[in-house]
Amino acid sequence: MTAFAYLALLSFSLAGMAVCDHRWRLAFFRDPRRAAAVALAVVPIFLLWDALGIVTGTFYRGDSPYMTGIELAPEMPLEEPIFLFFLTYLTMNVTSAVRTGLSG
Repeated sequence: MTAFAYLALLSFSLAGMAVCDHRWRLAFFRDPRRAAAVALAVVPIFLLWDALGIVTGTFYRGDSPYMTGIELAPEMPLEEPIFLFFLTYLTMNVTSAVRTGLSG
């Protein structure tokens, strides 16, 4: 069961992002088209960055008992695009919160 721990924590964290988004209408619950466009533009750029890092030997998967072990490509774990979407969603939520004055 530990093989899915990281994926489960990513899913839990994404759910938290969605709850915050819903509560304060920050990204997808404010403007779903724009948020989707941002995510669909940014996540592939991050994946390309990762691919370049893998090709140059800078990035590698490593060994963790908490990951599924499923690879989408050599050295590219299943969890990576989900993590990159999480980072993008987090950034959209934080920037929207700061812009609307919810941060303080």
